[in-house]
Amino acid sequence: MSQTLNEEGRLSLPMGSIGTSASGWWGAWFIIISDATIFGYLFFAYFWYSVQPAANWVPGGPPSFLYSAPQTALVLVGCGSAWFAHRSINRNELLPTILGLTLTIVLGACFIALQALSWASKSFGLSSSTYGSIYFVITGTHLVHFVIGWIMFLMLLLWTLMGYFDRIRHVPIIVGKLYWYFLAVTWISVFFVINCTPYFF
Repeated sequence: MSQTLNEEGRLSLPMGSIGTSASGWWGAWFIIISDATIFGYLFFAYFWYSVQPAANWVPGGPPSFLYSAPQTALVLVGCGSAWFAHRSINRNELLPTILGLTLTIVLGACFIALQALSWASKSFGLSSSTYGSIYFVITGTHLVHFVIGWIMFLMLLLWTLMGYFDRIRHVPIIVGKLYWYFLAVTWISVFFVINCTPYFF
């Protein structure tokens, strides 16, 4: 185990857990599994309401891909940049790690902006119809998770700049990458349910 000198010149052990032995790793998986069930229930509600006789599914016709398609591209590219940041810190390459985290943050900010534009373009509101309610609940739930992930990457970037991570101890970056993958999978599911299924049924 490597040792470092603290400000007083004494030997000190590095802080932080290593790899999948960290409680944060298992905690992240627990949160992801729990949140996945929430989206499962929301998708069930979406399809259940859609088959009701007076559902009016979807008001104004099938949704546009104007904003959702670029959002899908952004989260997929973000998977690559999050992976790149993790690979770079594994190699103890600080600058590429910072670049990977920064790119993920920029992509996340663009995703959030597109979601706001998508909401503003809708002709219906949260309380205007059953579809409007379930639409905003599903996309809003995902956006809340996404903003949490975005803030997480801001903190990861700050901690990286402060020198908290090295090639051995960087569990928060692993957890951040894992959470981004979860955001990507849930968004693709939201994209398919909200934007694609109205064209099939």
